[in-house]
Amino acid sequence: MLVCLVGLASAVLGCREEGSSTAFIPREREVAGDPRPFLVGFSDVPGVLTDEAYVQQFDFVANYGEAILLQRPPAWADFLPGAGVSDALRDEVLAARESARARDLSLVVALDPFDPGNRSRLVGLPAAYEGRSLADEDLRHAFVEEATFLARNMRPEYLVLGTEVNATYERNPEGYFAFIEAYRDAYEAVKEASPQTQVFVTWQYEELLGVVPELPPHAPRWDLLDDFDPYMDLMAVTSYPTFAYPTARKVPPSYYLDVTEHTDLPVAFVGVGFSSGAGRAGVNASTEPEQRRYLQRLLDDAFQLQSPLVIWFAGRDFSFTGTPPYDLLANIGLLHVDGTRKEAWPLWETTTNRPVDIEAAAALLAQTETAPATATPAS
Repeated sequence: MLVCLVGLASAVLGCREEGSSTAFIPREREVAGDPRPFLVGFSDVPGVLTDEAYVQQFDFVANYGEAILLQRPPAWADFLPGAGVSDALRDEVLAARESARARDLSLVVALDPFDPGNRSRLVGLPAAYEGRSLADEDLRHAFVEEATFLARNMRPEYLVLGTEVNATYERNPEGYFAFIEAYRDAYEAVKEASPQTQVFVTWQYEELLGVVPELPPHAPRWDLLDDFDPYMDLMAVTSYPTFAYPTARKVPPSYYLDVTEHTDLPVAFVGVGFSSGAGRAGVNASTEPEQRRYLQRLLDDAFQLQSPLVIWFAGRDFSFTGTPPYDLLANIGLLHVDGTRKEAWPLWETTTNRPVDIEAAAALLAQTETAPATATPAS
């Protein structure tokens, strides 16, 4: 179920167009409320898979956030030894950069080498390389070169070089350790090309904790974080507890705050969500009030953690999730398919009106009587 979201990000590649930096008229935000340390935003996956909807998604994210998540599989063939970057890829990358910059959006770019439907293998390999891992010198070279290309040409604020990497560990430890070596090379190359870019992997949080119902339970894998030390600028998670807990009320009180016991890195949320409706086969028993409770909890915890980033994956429900397995995601947006508001939306909109001020938010946290490891009860 959890991999479906990354699959949707791959699907959106087909509706990206070059001329997406069209004139943008931002909504007027009424600056009000307590300062927040984190940027908020959504992914670039629109509710409808069309060119027009993709352009509109950039507008939507800019109106109700400050950061946009772009997920993409590697273009292996363009970066293998002896190959050259295609005009199509260069145009796509530059168009995405200009679309974000025209709207004053921070870029969160995720280059994910693994197949979202089967994280034991690399995705989209050329036929001659099928079945290989990043231990292959050519593939390792291609991964590092593409990461460097994205860093130089997009200058993203955040660059994810591997999504939900612990899921690969669970399914293919050998492939996981080969990835670590390639990642370290890519990290160093990116830092040389774009020193200001924050570079990291993401961890699928429910699987990291071993609480995904459809998978064998296991003790939390906190020790995996050591594999990336010191090549990780943020501790970034994807999290969809709606698939592990029937309601927001069932999520343990210190669910996210426990991360601070295992890392000193800033904690970022790079793809989160909670359903607003019951899922097929009793996957969850959620409602719109439960989604709102989860969002309030997430924002409270992000403040307690002084997180730099909160990306809710789906701004609105997707129109193309009618068949399994994507039907499980049918209610994960904060807006309905037609754009009407769910109960959680006013909370999100109010949050976007709060000023982003890291120093002021830290000072406000210091003044509160709430201990950092104590979650705020959901109403």
